[in-house]
Amino acid sequence: MDDDGVTIHSEGEDGFVPETKNIKISLNQSNQTFNFFSGVEYLQQYGWFILLGVLILLYIKTKLDPKIRKLKSKAEDISYQKKFDPDTTQRRLEAMERARMKLQEEHDAKAAMYAELQKQKEEEKRKQKIEEWENLQDGKGYRSKVKPKDESSESPGKLKPKPKLRQNDYNPLMGGGGPGYRPARRTGGG
Repeated sequence: MDDDGVTIHSEGEDGFVPETKNIKISLNQSNQTFNFFSGVEYLQQYGWFILLGVLILLYIKTKLDPKIRKLKSKAEDISYQKKFDPDTTQRRLEAMERARMKLQEEHDAKAAMYAELQKQKEEEKRKQKIEEWENLQDGKGYRSKVKPKDESSESPGKLKPKPKLRQNDYNPLMGGGGPGYRPARRTGGG
């Protein structure tokens, strides 16, 4: 017999032992099977007691849960009040109010400047309309036919337009306009 298994001897026809076989028993597998069956057996014996215990624990949890939540919220409120004292909160609120007032003043100043620009544009349009009316009364015409010259549009050297390589109405898909393969016309009839 070995340390890790069992030796089995089998006798042959002549009475002597021709071969020796070692069979290893897996203790781990049999132990797991034993644990499973013992667990099932335990549940069969004490299942109602376990179920009753779980139901009692759930009942106690439902009764104590609102009280625990109240205690947690009170603790959070106390920690919040300790963290923020009224003086610090008041200073922070005053600083925020000053920042808001500053931004409001900047916005008001920009709005006033925009309104002033709008008034100037309206005044220029009004003067232009008066000038056009006077020109119309003098017989010069309703609008000036001379376009105002912008200094930015003038360039020192005038660019020449590029020569066009093909005619404007040229379309290569239409055929014609150049040499190329032209298939014979199909004639019907048969």
